[in-house]
Order: sequence, then structure tokens, then C-alpha cells
Amino acid sequence: MANEDIKKLIKKHRLFRYEVADAMGISEGYLSTLLRKPLSEDMRTKVIEAINRLTEQED
Repeated sequence: MANEDIKKLIKKHRLFRYEVADAMGISEGYLSTLLRKPLSEDMRTKVIEAINRLTEQED
């Protein structure tokens, strides 16, 4: 499946997709649509950066 590593990273940090989408400034539906197919390197970087920002807040 596409972007399985990103989906696992979201679950690992106990985040919800809506939280990641909000951190990116997009809707949850749009993020879910993006994750269905391979991401461009630019979009992949943005998703991972959003996850990192959210996990830094947990500490």
C-alpha cells in the first residue's frame, strides 16, 4: 500500500490524521486522499515535518 511508512508513523505517535492535516493547513479528507497514492518528495517532507512538530509538543 502507498505511504504505509507514514501511516505507521502517525499510529506510532498516537496521532490522528486530522491532527496532522491541521498542522499542515489542509483538511483531513485531503490528507487521506493524498495518502492513497505515492506522495511527491515535497509533500512527503511536509507530512513528516507536521508529524515531527506535533510530536515535539508531546515532550
